[in-house]
Amino acid sequence: MKLALKNKIRFTHKPKHMASVRIVVLVLVSFSLGVAVTALWFHRSGNSSSGNPVSRIPDASAVGLPASPSQTPPPVATPQPVDPAVIEQVKQTVPNYESISLDDGENLLRTAALKDFASAAKEMEAQVAAAQQKLQDAQGGQSADDQTTAVKNLQATQAAQTEKLKAVSARLQAQIAALKSLKNQ
Repeated sequence: MKLALKNKIRFTHKPKHMASVRIVVLVLVSFSLGVAVTALWFHRSGNSSSGNPVSRIPDASAVGLPASPSQTPPPVATPQPVDPAVIEQVKQTVPNYESISLDDGENLLRTAALKDFASAAKEMEAQVAAAQQKLQDAQGGQSADDQTTAVKNLQATQAAQTEKLKAVSARLQAQIAALKSLKNQ
């Protein structure tokens, strides 16, 4: 009976470096999910009908403070010049921008940016997986210098991908500003 149990129960031990790779993968997946949730959060907050968040701040009389006799009007924001290349991108993404509302145009731009974001995230996953494989290979018995180089390569890949995601966000903001300027003309 004991011999039969020994034959059925087998313990497999996995190398310690696999655990560290799993931790790195878990951190990267968590980071990617966090970035995706943040993008979704900003996408949803842009669609809210609450208007300007500054309008929710009560004025001095509502708070109980005395009103100052010489209130100066708030400064008027001057519109920033919009890059013609960005305007062309908006016209390509939203070909009927004259006939749709500003909110619908912004939603189209956000949807396009979300697709760009998703493709950048997929590209990031592939590059990070390759860098992780190099790190795993380096941890498999190579020198400490090779391991350090592999870690730096992984960090550089992650930093480059983060910059790509920031560029997608900045491009979206510029396109929304361009759409607003087109709608105001």
